[in-house]
Amino acid sequence: MARVDAVRHRIAVTDDELETLRRLSNGDDVEAGARERLAADGLLDGEGLMTPFVADLVRTMAEPMIRCVVETAGPQGAQVAVVSVREERVWYTDPWPQDDDEGATAYHQDELPQLLWILARLVGLRRHDVPKVARPFTVPLRAIDAVLQAMALGERAWEPARTVATAELERLFGDVAEDDRMMLLATLSYLEATARVTMIWGPEPTDARGLALWACGPGGYWVRTSPAEPLAAEDITPDALATFEPVAGGQVWEALAALLPSSAELRALVDRVSA
Repeated sequence: MARVDAVRHRIAVTDDELETLRRLSNGDDVEAGARERLAADGLLDGEGLMTPFVADLVRTMAEPMIRCVVETAGPQGAQVAVVSVREERVWYTDPWPQDDDEGATAYHQDELPQLLWILARLVGLRRHDVPKVARPFTVPLRAIDAVLQAMALGERAWEPARTVATAELERLFGDVAEDDRMMLLATLSYLEATARVTMIWGPEPTDARGLALWACGPGGYWVRTSPAEPLAAEDITPDALATFEPVAGGQVWEALAALLPSSAELRALVDRVSA
């Protein structure tokens, strides 16, 4: 059942309900039963029209000026949050790892100045300094990606996969330089979560930026500086190498801010689209 919370500025709807609202917004035909259910749940007014609050969600999700996808994984499993920006409004999801994908999704409304704070919360950003012994390291991308995917399968897989990876480091990463292998061992031992943030403001590959982040608790934060995000499946080749650099919590904030498109980039997009 759809729900509206005007006090906390949030709306819970299923994907099907949001699609029905989008069709209504476009003037498409919608069966009477669907209209009645949306009206009963408070998404339509007495005349069968969307309230301004609901209409703002539909417009922002259907035609965002900026869209951001935040993928995180930890001991409780993986989750994907979506942030959409249109003019001065921000709508975002903040799912739990165990959320049922077939249930209603809660969409939260906020204002544009809060965007960075929203992103920081979605990746779980906390204050951490760079450990004194930390230094950049390079490992095969395909191997480390396989380890992280195994860990992200859920609560029952996170710790066993990490234990296997650290116990068999020599077999999995035997070709890696000793110093890099030991730094990888240290970071995996402390790894609490991973995050991948992709900011998109247009259709071209150049209209996007991304950030890949490891959160290692007392081991600090680590950003994958190469290959650069957004990373496509074809980029994960047998020869591709991944370099991770230690960063402080404040540097993660700066990296999130750097993902946002500049005014010049948005103007260039408008010029391309209108040409």
